[in-house]
Amino acid sequence: MSATFYRVVHRGIDPLSSRGSELNGGRYNLRGAKGVLYASLEKITAVAEVARGLRTRGIDPGEYGADDWWAYELTLTASRVLDFTDQAVLQHLQINEAALVANDVAQTRQIGKQALDAGYEAIIAPSAAHRAGKNLIIFLAAAVQFPAVKASSPVDLSQTGAL
Repeated sequence: MSATFYRVVHRGIDPLSSRGSELNGGRYNLRGAKGVLYASLEKITAVAEVARGLRTRGIDPGEYGADDWWAYELTLTASRVLDFTDQAVLQHLQINEAALVANDVAQTRQIGKQALDAGYEAIIAPSAAHRAGKNLIIFLAAAVQFPAVKASSPVDLSQTGAL
């Protein structure tokens, strides 16, 4: 798989940093797990994910200025990718699609650990923040190639109310 993907981070944060998921845990990793990078295959999904994360923590995304958050366009080539947006994969692994976007992340964290242990470089998964979107979760320690940054632009999170 060769893909262009998007990541939205606060101004001044390295777009390739996985420190946030290490400190807080994420949908597919426990707190303390190093090298798990969350991104999206569509820019609108990356923006929606950040806005949802802020709202979950009681923060109004509209409180930020127009250049406080930045969207990065990145590329990655990976050969071992587990695609949870493929119904055949979900059926084969006996995974309920609703569990992948549920508020309870215990099952997805277990799935992420199993995928990493099995040698996968990345997971493609449905977005809980933008139902039509797909997320890309990269296990940097397993990735044969490190993602490359192609471009960046500011993102106005105050415009995310309808997402």
